[in-house]
Amino acid sequence: MFRAAILRLPKFNVRSGRIRSYTKRRTQSPSQYDGEIVGVEPVVSPLAVGASVVFVGGLFYYMYSEHRQAIASFLPFLGSPASEPSASSKPEQDARDKIRKQRAQMVPKSELTAAEQLKWAWTHPGLYVIGSNEFGLADPQHPGSVSGIKCAVPGLEGKLIRSAAFSKTHAAAVDSSGALFQWGTGFAGNAPHTPTCTLKDASICEVAATDNFVVLRDNKSRIRVLSGSNAPNQLGSNTEVTLSFEPRLGWRESVVSMSAGRSHIAVTTNSGHVYTAALDKDGNSRGQLGHGSSTVVQPLQLHRIQSDLRFTSTACGDEHTLLLTNDGDVLGCGANDFGQLATGAYSSGKATMRELAPLPRLWKNGFLRPQDAYAVGIAAGAATSYAQIVQGEARRVLAWGRGIDGQLGTGTLTHMQGVPVVIPELSDREEFDEALQARRPLGLRSLITGANHALAVCDNRSNVVLDKSGASVNASPLFGHDVVVWGSNAFGQCEPGRRHRFAEPAHPPSLFTSTSGNLDNKLPLQAAPPQWIESAQLRDADSSSLPKKVLVEQMFVAGPDVTAAFLRSCK
Repeated sequence: MFRAAILRLPKFNVRSGRIRSYTKRRTQSPSQYDGEIVGVEPVVSPLAVGASVVFVGGLFYYMYSEHRQAIASFLPFLGSPASEPSASSKPEQDARDKIRKQRAQMVPKSELTAAEQLKWAWTHPGLYVIGSNEFGLADPQHPGSVSGIKCAVPGLEGKLIRSAAFSKTHAAAVDSSGALFQWGTGFAGNAPHTPTCTLKDASICEVAATDNFVVLRDNKSRIRVLSGSNAPNQLGSNTEVTLSFEPRLGWRESVVSMSAGRSHIAVTTNSGHVYTAALDKDGNSRGQLGHGSSTVVQPLQLHRIQSDLRFTSTACGDEHTLLLTNDGDVLGCGANDFGQLATGAYSSGKATMRELAPLPRLWKNGFLRPQDAYAVGIAAGAATSYAQIVQGEARRVLAWGRGIDGQLGTGTLTHMQGVPVVIPELSDREEFDEALQARRPLGLRSLITGANHALAVCDNRSNVVLDKSGASVNASPLFGHDVVVWGSNAFGQCEPGRRHRFAEPAHPPSLFTSTSGNLDNKLPLQAAPPQWIESAQLRDADSSSLPKKVLVEQMFVAGPDVTAAFLRSCK
């Protein structure tokens, strides 16, 4: 690894905003510095001057980019000059205005209150994306047009979505009828396009996306792989490959969940077994399949991990894999360059862990899990890992691995973190339950990860009452579940209109706002809990293919540089 350490600069504390100096205290008495030294000129290092100028300039640029409007109101000469566009830029400006108007028609044109957010989400099916549009994942009709946008994916209006997934250059979604839609420049090229229906099968229940593939899980326990990229891949001339299980699934054994990394997948069965598969030649390059060093694995074949333990779920990073046991332990294998397998201080001998093993530093006592503590959920970003821990009455969220973009959620930017740290904003919290007249601990309903950012839906109590009869039990002001985001925001995937990293969980504004709305008027995003809705109230939906009343719930998904929300039918 290339390292350069020439000058020690002041350290900026993200949480406090203060600068902590590294200047060492003098050990000699002041009198030793009083005498003038003859014949020696004071020397100022050009490198030190240059580094200081870069640091101060970067600090001023950050402050200006975050508070541009406020500064411009006091210092007008720092604002953007109002000049007429030249003749050459006029067509480009007209094209941008046209795109902006088209997108503004897809979402409400004003900020929504919490109650309005829930009612709007319940009646507006579709896929709503914020973040990068470099590869046409948010607006495939104008790929590469802009980053930091809020957009309803054209062509998916009025569709209840079962599952959706995003890779870097392509995306996929399955609607309530089992139709698979694919889009993005990695799938369709750079030309403007809309999501294409490439398969229709009512048994499909989950979709995942890797660098070059789309992976489907159906209710018949089949794992099917389709090409998600127009680049050459392992499928050759085949358009679809069904993976075989080795050994075969047992009697009444079925696949219940699936996760995907950059080029590998892991599936969990109701018997507690985990099968992993490489999708190309790089799918086990770091031992992320968990079969050890001696096992030769062929791509596009699911092999069971040999273990006496029983597992409930898996989480795949780019090149590492986490497994959660039914006893609440967490095991891992694969890449460990940033400490994503919680092995403590970095060493070259621990950079790759090919043998599946418990995470050494997850618990304070090393490998030994305290009797009153257990993990209830796991998640993985590209090179970051997360676990939801219950210990007694406490609920905590731990993070470890890569954190230079704030993905650890601790308020600091850490290059690598081999020891799990607590995310303070999501841990040891309580709320007063009016129904029980007592305080209860707060945890998470779900933890969703992109490559370098994360989103959590909290399990705070909502006042929404499930109502299939049609009675007006929800007439009072409604509130749903709190949503927080943190990590990289380089493309507006956490909050459009801003570019700074979120080093701590923060409440984002509503997804259902116009890009031309006032970004200073931020009302926190609320996740809509399950509710019965008459199919006739679903905007742009084909109510003839739906039952009279549908139980719907708002769900979230994240990918590299994007975050999305959709309405799912709960069966």
